[in-house]
Amino acid sequence: MDAWEMVRDERIELADLADTLTAEQWDTPSLCTRWRVRDVVAHVIEAATVTKGQMVAGAFRAGFRINTMLDRQARRLGASPTEELARSLRATAASRNLPPGVKPSNLAMDVLVHTQDIRRPLGCSAAIPEARLRAVADDLLISPGIMGVKKRIAGLRLCASDIDWSTGAGPEVTGPAEALIMAMAGRGAALADLSGPGTATLASRFPA
Repeated sequence: MDAWEMVRDERIELADLADTLTAEQWDTPSLCTRWRVRDVVAHVIEAATVTKGQMVAGAFRAGFRINTMLDRQARRLGASPTEELARSLRATAASRNLPPGVKPSNLAMDVLVHTQDIRRPLGCSAAIPEARLRAVADDLLISPGIMGVKKRIAGLRLCASDIDWSTGAGPEVTGPAEALIMAMAGRGAALADLSGPGTATLASRFPA
């Protein structure tokens, strides 16, 4: 499946969800630490619109601490009226803008994970195509070290219970592919959907 098609489809689906959200839901804490739903949506929009110059300037102001820069950008744009955020999200769905150092497959992974960062706290689950799940799971395995995926799943075998996908060797962790993806991406909330002899080890690698 083409990565850009995944990015576009995931953004459109998120925009469809955004159009249904109440004011309370927009301000609901997401799975991203310190970010509300509105801030996560803003982050997705930023990835579709930010220029290289803006990234460099933002990184400089943040002392080249990338996570600090991303947090500031998301919070600043996230303060916009929700109608504007929803409109911008849909308008940029087909954008092929790439932030520096990011590949289309990385962006597809980012959008899917952040969509689930929103859906899970809101209890708004949705079916995710198998091809999209497999592509994102594979991309996480080669993600930048800053995400900590390799260290998080080292010595474990992850096996999806709903699609044909697995990785690693060692005590097994089993569950839906979406939950495995979210756990790989550092979302402890997904641990409740996983089982198997390796689950306790995986859980021990998350903050208390």
